[in-house]
Amino acid sequence: MLPDVFQSEIRSYKYWESAQASLLGKIILLHGLKELRFADSLDDLRQQAKERPFINDKIDFNISHSGEYVIVAISGHARVGIDIEMHREIDVSLFRKYFDEDEWKEIKTSSNAAKTFFKLWAIKESAIKCDGRGVEVLSKTKVVRPLPAASRQTPQSGQTTSRVICDSKEFYFRILDIEENYSCAVCSNKDLEVILSRLPLKNMELPF
Repeated sequence: MLPDVFQSEIRSYKYWESAQASLLGKIILLHGLKELRFADSLDDLRQQAKERPFINDKIDFNISHSGEYVIVAISGHARVGIDIEMHREIDVSLFRKYFDEDEWKEIKTSSNAAKTFFKLWAIKESAIKCDGRGVEVLSKTKVVRPLPAASRQTPQSGQTTSRVICDSKEFYFRILDIEENYSCAVCSNKDLEVILSRLPLKNMELPF
C-alpha cells in the first residue's frame, strides 16, 4: 500500500523496532492527510534532492521517531521539519562541532547537560529537515539567542515562535511539550501555529 520510496526506506533499517516505527509514521501520515482532506492515498508522493519526499508544492510533511513516539508534521501552506529525541546517556563532547559558543556554554553550565543537549539538537534537526540539505548544514545551524520564553510554551499558547538560522536561511520553530524524558521541535519556513493531536496506537485504523 506504500510507494516504493517508503518501502525501500522501511526495509533499510537494521532493527525491527526502527522499521516498525518508520511504518507507523507512514500510517500516521496517511491518517493525517485524510483527516485534513489533503489526500486519500500516498500515490502522489514525490521525492526531491536529498531524498526528501513531499506531496506537492503546497502540502509538505515530515516524520520523526524516537523511543515510544512517532510524530508527523503536516502543513498545507509551508515547508515543515520535525524532530523528537528520547533523552538517553550520551557523551555530548562528541558533538561539540555542531554548536556555537553560546549553545555550548548553555549545555555545559546546565544542571542537566543531556536534557539541554537534546533540546538544542531537536531544534537543529528540525531545521535541517525543513531546509532539506541534511547534515551538511548542521554545523551552520544556530538557534537565535536569547531563546525567548514563548518557545517553551505549549503550542496552543499563541505566543510568538522563535527563530533558527540554517546556513543563510531563517526558519521559525516551536518546542513541543511531549513528555518529561523527550525533546521535540517543529520548524517551518513561515511563522507557524501548531495544532498538536495525539493518536494512541489503539485508536489507529491500521490497513492490515
